[in-house]
Amino acid sequence: MSIQVEDLTYIYLKGTPFQKIALENINIKIENGEFIGIIGHTGSGKSTLVQHFNGLLKPTEGKVIVNGIDTAAKNLKELRKQVGLVFQYPEHQLFEENVYKDIAFGLKNYNTESDVIDKKVNKAIEIVGLDKSILNKSPFELSGGQKKGQR
Repeated sequence: MSIQVEDLTYIYLKGTPFQKIALENINIKIENGEFIGIIGHTGSGKSTLVQHFNGLLKPTEGKVIVNGIDTAAKNLKELRKQVGLVFQYPEHQLFEENVYKDIAFGLKNYNTESDVIDKKVNKAIEIVGLDKSILNKSPFELSGGQKKGQR
């Protein structure tokens, strides 16, 4: 997967008295197969940058191209099949009534067959080494480690 960021500027609350420039004139080229780390102080724009990679945020100026797809496009379904985003705090991304439904959420949005969803949910629990008994629990009943996929 290649990612190309060209002259990216992002301004929160643009045109308001609370306007804040989060990114200014950022240029990055990440080639297919390359691994990188994005580091910086709190508030330096790391999360803002990464949220542009699947179109959660759209550039105020400049462009972001991921695998040939411009993230400013209207329909980003294909891009979002390729680029996922895991938030820093697991409790910010848990919202379903039980763990099974939370894991299955993305698959349901892509109209995946229920038997395929069931297999993938069970495989995901197995991969992270958690007991299948948690599938019927509320995500908010889990320990911090369980929310992160740790035993």
